[in-house]
Amino acid sequence: MGKILVAYFSASGVTKKVSEKLAKATGADLFEIVPETPYTKEDLNWMDKKSRSSVEMNDRASRPAIASKVEDMAQYDVVFIGFPVWWYREPSIIDPEFPTVF
Repeated sequence: MGKILVAYFSASGVTKKVSEKLAKATGADLFEIVPETPYTKEDLNWMDKKSRSSVEMNDRASRPAIASKVEDMAQYDVVFIGFPVWWYREPSIIDPEFPTVF
């Protein structure tokens, strides 16, 4: 299958655990997608329309900055991307501009 990467974003740790299991099972490298400004518990309060995550999800142009990049993305033949589902879709940090991080 070639060289594999499991890249993931996890706000609460659930996606992290699943990604670690997948990486171990496939012999993949693991890369955590970390926002430059970490999310706080208050940021993730989906019941607060003014919370950071609510504001980002309501603005389709929102692209939270990512703290680091994968070095030498060309070495990977397969890439799995893991993330939680927010508001029935991917978090803004994973939106289409995400591949530019690689």
